[in-house]
Amino acid sequence: LDDEITMRSSDVWAYGTGVLSKYPSKYPVGYTMTLRECAGFMIKESDNTAELMLNRYLEEERIEAELHRIGADSTRYWHPINTTTPNDILLVLKKIADPSYTSPQLSADMLELMTNTAFEDRLPQPLPEETRVAHKIGSYEITFSDAGIVFPEESGSTGQEYYIVVFSEGAPQGEARETIQDISLATYQAFSR
Repeated sequence: LDDEITMRSSDVWAYGTGVLSKYPSKYPVGYTMTLRECAGFMIKESDNTAELMLNRYLEEERIEAELHRIGADSTRYWHPINTTTPNDILLVLKKIADPSYTSPQLSADMLELMTNTAFEDRLPQPLPEETRVAHKIGSYEITFSDAGIVFPEESGSTGQEYYIVVFSEGAPQGEARETIQDISLATYQAFSR
């Protein structure tokens, strides 16, 4: 994670979210960062340029092979377009949270990176402020989603952590966000009993 990667012009994706393409004076083509920093941009800011940089470094075929190795068989990584299922995302979340999959430190680092992102308006929004939600949002064209692990014990609840994955397709953004929030709150209340 301390290896460095340099942003190329072919990495810059101005569509969607993120900061790398929006602030070219701060992050010009040729900007170099560690893989850890790049992953931080990808997760915390949902930065599409950082995603392309990591795709290039890790190679899409290797990423997809690893997804299939863990059982995420419905996921197609850019061939011909990104597709996945809630169950495949659940499998990925479980691997992130499993310290034996990588290491206890890497698992903890990944969960920390997924906490307090720039996008706390979906799963975390309706929950008590002190509830930890390690999550990753997704939005593309007519899809709007969030997937994460909720740790209710951090808000004083006696509930066990749980996984939640909500995909929306075709609904207006505001309606999709509100539905994700409603599902998040109802799930929290059900598991916190």
